[in-house]
Amino acid sequence: MKKIILLLIVQLFITSKSYSELTIKIDRAEIGALPIMVHINQDSKNYPAKEFKDIIENDLYGSGYFNVLDSLKVKNTIKNKSTQYALWNLAGANYFLKADIYSNAGKDFIKFELHNVIKKNITISYKINLNEKSNIRKISHTISNVIFEDITGIKGIFDTKIAYISTEKLENRKIYKLHVADIDGFNSVAIYKSSKQLMSPTWSPKNDKIAYVSFENNRPQIFIQTLSTGDRIKLIDGNKSSSAPAWSPNEKFMAYTSSVNGNLEIFIYNFSEKSISRFTNSIGIDTEAEWGPKSKKIYFTSDRSGKPHIYSKPVRRGNAKRLTFDGSYNADANVSSDGKFLSIVHNGGNGHKIAIYSLDDKYLKVISKGRLDEAPSFAPNNKMVLFASKKLHKGILVATSNDGRIRKEIELVGEDVREPIWSH
Repeated sequence: MKKIILLLIVQLFITSKSYSELTIKIDRAEIGALPIMVHINQDSKNYPAKEFKDIIENDLYGSGYFNVLDSLKVKNTIKNKSTQYALWNLAGANYFLKADIYSNAGKDFIKFELHNVIKKNITISYKINLNEKSNIRKISHTISNVIFEDITGIKGIFDTKIAYISTEKLENRKIYKLHVADIDGFNSVAIYKSSKQLMSPTWSPKNDKIAYVSFENNRPQIFIQTLSTGDRIKLIDGNKSSSAPAWSPNEKFMAYTSSVNGNLEIFIYNFSEKSISRFTNSIGIDTEAEWGPKSKKIYFTSDRSGKPHIYSKPVRRGNAKRLTFDGSYNADANVSSDGKFLSIVHNGGNGHKIAIYSLDDKYLKVISKGRLDEAPSFAPNNKMVLFASKKLHKGILVATSNDGRIRKEIELVGEDVREPIWSH
C-alpha cells in the first residue's frame, strides 16, 4: 500500500532575501514501517504543541521508516501508567513518544520520553530549555533525529539542508537563483540571484559556505559565499575560467576544472598557500572532481577511454584508475560519507538514470525511474540520494531511498530547479 501526501509550503523571510513556494509530494511504501504515536501535552502558552507534533510526525513519516498513528485515540491513557502499555499496544503502536511543554520558575521546557511499547520501557528521557530565541522547527527536527537514531541505529538527517539552482523565466530574460532550504522544504531562501547562469553549488565541510559557478563575467568562474553574511569572493583572481568546484573534507583545498592549458583538466587550489597545482593530464576531458574521505583520493569523470566514465586517482601519488565499465555513460560521481559507494549518472541504453556503485564489490544498481536524471547527492547518513529530474518538461528535485521505499518530489512553483546538493 502506498500513501501520497501533498504539501504546499509558503515561507516569508526578511526583505533582503526572497521567499519561495514549494510543492512536496511524498510517495512511500508502508510495508515494514514501524507504527509510532506522538502525543504532546501543553501547559505553557508560549509554544504551540500542535506545531511541534506536526513537524515531528512529518519527519518520521517522511523517512519511510515509520507509520504514524493517531494518538488522539489513546489520549486518556497518558496518565494511567498501569495500563498505558497494554492500551497503546492494542491501538497498534510499537513506539510511543510522549512530550510535555511546561513552565517552571518563569522558564519554559519541553520534556520528551520515548516508550518501547513492546518491551514496556522508556528508552529516551530528555529535557530541552525553551526561550524567546528558540526555533521550534530546529528543536522538533532535533527530537526527530534522537528518536530516529534510537530506534533504527541510523543517524537522523531532519535538520540538514539542501542547496539548488532555479531558473525563473520572465518576459525577455531568465533569472538564475541559488537557493538554500531545509530538507523538508521549509525556509527556502534565494541567497544569490543573477541574470547570468549559475551552476554547480557545493557545500563547505562545515556547511557555512557554498561554492558555485557564475557566468557574470561572461565565462565560468567559481565564487564562494558565506551564508551568515552573504559575503562572496572569487576563488581565483583574474579572468581565467574555472568550474565544477569540489571542497576537500579537510577544507584545505578546492578541486576544480579549467581549460587554462587548452584541454579541460582538473586542478587543485591550496587555500593557505593560494597556489594552484595540476591534478590530471590526459588527452581526454577530465572534470567533475569529487573528494574521497580524509582528502586522500579524488573521483572524477573522464572520456579518455572514448566515452565518459568514472575514474579515481590518489591525491599525492599514483595513476588514475577506471572504475565503471557498464553502459555507455557514467559521470558526476558523489561519494558516500563512509567512502563505500558512489552515486552517479548512468546510461545503460534507457536514458540517464541515477545509480549507486559499490566501490568494494564493483556492483552498480539503478535507483531512479526517469530518463533525464542528473546531479546525484548522498544524504549525510547515506540512506537517501537527492537528484534532479524532469516532470512534464519541468525541472524538479527528487530524493529517493536506496531501497526504493520512499520517493519525494520537490517542485518550485513557476520555476525549474536543478543541481541539488545535500549538506554534510
